[in-house]
Amino acid sequence: MTLSWIDIAVIGLYLLVMIGIGLWARNKVKNLADYALAGRSLGYIIMIGTLVGGAIGAASTLGKGGRAYETGIIFAVVAFGYIAGLIVFAFFAKKLRQVQIWTIPEVLRIRYGKGLELAFGAAMFISVVALFGAQVIAIGMLFTSVGQSLGLTYTSVIIISGAILIFYTLIGGLLAVAYTDLIQSIIMLISVGIILPIFVIAGPIQQGTFWELLKPDTGNILGGMTPLYIISIFIIDFSFCLIDPSLWQRANAAKDEKVIKNSMLVTAGVYFYWSAVIVIMGVIGVALVPNLVHDFGSTDAIIPVLAVKFLPPGLLGFCFAGLMAVMMSTASVVLLNAGTTVANDIIKPLRPKMSDRGLLFTAMGTVLVVGIISVACALFMKGIFNTLMLAFAVYVSGVFVPVMAACYWDKATRQGAVASSVTATVICVGLYAVKQFVDLPWIEPIVFSLLASIIIMFTVSRATYKPDQATPKLFTSK
Repeated sequence: MTLSWIDIAVIGLYLLVMIGIGLWARNKVKNLADYALAGRSLGYIIMIGTLVGGAIGAASTLGKGGRAYETGIIFAVVAFGYIAGLIVFAFFAKKLRQVQIWTIPEVLRIRYGKGLELAFGAAMFISVVALFGAQVIAIGMLFTSVGQSLGLTYTSVIIISGAILIFYTLIGGLLAVAYTDLIQSIIMLISVGIILPIFVIAGPIQQGTFWELLKPDTGNILGGMTPLYIISIFIIDFSFCLIDPSLWQRANAAKDEKVIKNSMLVTAGVYFYWSAVIVIMGVIGVALVPNLVHDFGSTDAIIPVLAVKFLPPGLLGFCFAGLMAVMMSTASVVLLNAGTTVANDIIKPLRPKMSDRGLLFTAMGTVLVVGIISVACALFMKGIFNTLMLAFAVYVSGVFVPVMAACYWDKATRQGAVASSVTATVICVGLYAVKQFVDLPWIEPIVFSLLASIIIMFTVSRATYKPDQATPKLFTSK
């Protein structure tokens, strides 16, 4: 299976456009606020484009398609956690804008005092490396599915795609990311969301056969998953939405409250459609590509393999550009957030007299360093969906309860936040480590870690709460 010269030209044009947008946006970035929030000027079209681009990534495409190939149509239910999170965040964003906070470390510092932002930085670093790395892994997998017709190895594709991502994020900031996300969202929705399903579903499969293929196995309706595993994915996705640094950033980059609220609701609808399409293609892929794992090494390859198998030249290149857009849009979002968070919430408090230009260069330097580390780690990471679920679970365990308590509970204390975060993180990591060696299908780390986090936050905060030393919750009822 190979790419034609037409396909290669389409992919090359797409990459050049991404680089060009980065160069254009560079001239509009004057300080850290411009770099992080694009001047707080994003309207509906750009906002929806960047939200969709950030929401749809490797896990929701290659990872979800691969898991649907393994488990069946039941895997469609896992999308509802993220969808519910997007809907709730549409209303949560109003509060963020009212208190004029756009980073999570700022919440921790205002409510609990200095120091906790460093712990958050460590948790965020793990999730950023995993999330960025998974996107470039997926791009490498795309080209693995067409062999080595371009003279590119898996390693070289990861390095090249990672370099392009780092370049346009580094020089253009959120403005570059937002405009590239818009273009990437359009490309991926048309190519992967509409054209590919038409060729795959309406082509080789008869209508009667199609519905038969979607039916779950009556003897294994959950596809080998336990109910607790499904619940754990819902918890991870829902919780992550509310503490996703990129969503906090975009909530404050929107032109007004109405833009972010309605854009989030539209994004939830688009994500629902995308998840349904990807899961359906993954399920019917079992009949269309029965030897997938033997031939390509992983079920994660099902979506690009279907594209290569059923799309004609030209459309195949367009679809591959769309699949690259899926990964590149998400990767650029998390990379930018890492840079701006380090500059605004770690370096700025330590060096309050640093100039705006100094903070800008700090953010750009962080983007470069984190990007390089993530690409290096991507060369050794395996399993897109499970890798990201692990990273998200660790992040949610350490951050979710302290942040929500800071926003909504007037008796939350620094001691409670520290004890809650540390204990939950240790439990989550420890249980994941144990599950690598012992089969414990009815133990899901995120369930136990979040439950422990809530209990410890409540118990320790009540024991250490002193009215005369208390800090007010950030969100009021107004």
